[in-house]
Amino acid sequence: MNRLVRLGSLALVFLLVATAGAVAFDWDWGGSIDNTTQFGFSQMYDETQWTQNLRLGLWVTGLQQLNSGGSVTMTAAGSYRFTDERDYIFDVDLLRAVGRYPGALGPRTMLTATLGRTPFRDPTGLVLDHLADGGIVVLALPRTSLRLGAAYTGLLLSPSSNIRMSNIDYTEQGTDDEFFGPKRAIGLLEFGFRNTTLFTLAQMDLRDSDDPGEDVVNTQYFGITGTARFGRSTYWDNLLIVNMGQTETGAAEDNLFGFVVGTGLRYFNEDLRFSRASFRALFTSPYLPVEEFIGFDIDTFTPISEPTLGLVFTPRISNLIFAELDYSLRPFAGPVRGPLDQLQVGTAARAYFRGRFAGFTNDPDFVGQIDPDSDSMYLGTEVELGVATRVLSDLGLGLRTGVFLPGSGDLGAFSSERKPEWVVRFDLSTAF
Repeated sequence: MNRLVRLGSLALVFLLVATAGAVAFDWDWGGSIDNTTQFGFSQMYDETQWTQNLRLGLWVTGLQQLNSGGSVTMTAAGSYRFTDERDYIFDVDLLRAVGRYPGALGPRTMLTATLGRTPFRDPTGLVLDHLADGGIVVLALPRTSLRLGAAYTGLLLSPSSNIRMSNIDYTEQGTDDEFFGPKRAIGLLEFGFRNTTLFTLAQMDLRDSDDPGEDVVNTQYFGITGTARFGRSTYWDNLLIVNMGQTETGAAEDNLFGFVVGTGLRYFNEDLRFSRASFRALFTSPYLPVEEFIGFDIDTFTPISEPTLGLVFTPRISNLIFAELDYSLRPFAGPVRGPLDQLQVGTAARAYFRGRFAGFTNDPDFVGQIDPDSDSMYLGTEVELGVATRVLSDLGLGLRTGVFLPGSGDLGAFSSERKPEWVVRFDLSTAF
């Protein structure tokens, strides 16, 4: 770990030295206030479920133009966060240097290098979408692009880290014993051409499997995404991700193989009140004991960071079939801007199924309410309504409400203990 820190520091110093001879930095600073208040209602609760998340942030950025025509941007952002679970969390949200070098490798090329704490994301967001400490290099060519990155997650605060893959990762998430989150090294490589992207990711668990209670999970991912355009406003998206891995618990070792298949349509029409409509469907592999037929078993898909699929019902993306249809528009938008021009109204419907009867997720809250005698794949449906507006250029308000109707009885996988759930969520964001 110390070696990684030293290499990162040397790389940052090199980036700063490379800017010698350029004009001085132009500095700017600001802040933000973001608040989310959420209420949950259900017959399963003894009382109303209330969650609060207030975030106060400050940022500073400096831009330095290079004599060669490029630029270097330095950004630092920190925040104070109050939640109903913790009185305070002071965190570093961004701490990075970004260098942009047009023509670095020939005409019509752009080289972008990022170093520090910055977002890392795969093209789909289903494997990884999280802050981490590391570097990203992007080379943009006229018809292709190449992205290479490496990151370390062990310096993220544990309450802020959603990098949870092994049993010990989830155990530590529910306690205050660990100051930092799980220690994992991540590498990514992405190659894009035309409307297709090929990518691969790998993460290495830096825990010691010989320590009592430790389990180690190493994974690799190979994916492809593609987008086809129909007419002016319709896009068809497809994806396939294959997940391989190795697990160690003491002397016991095992291999993993899973996958995700997805498709979706997107439509946008600015002339129709800025209408946006989309549909997407995902199938994530369940556990299938098929070794005698294909030479290995198929396991549940294991992402590096779990994506959020719904407002009320948020299962893990494993042994899951998911479909979503949403639509939004700005009903008062027109040729003449008015006070309600930015008001956006939206609705969404989501359906959840399990990919295989046995099991569902590793979450005991869900497993405990599954009917063990049910062979139904249907888990339930979520319906959401929302409205959002930007009152001023730096003040946004949002209201979302949703209900999850679980599938129970003869048609559903849940037992009668699982009741409908409602959520009301208020969002406020402002900047200064």
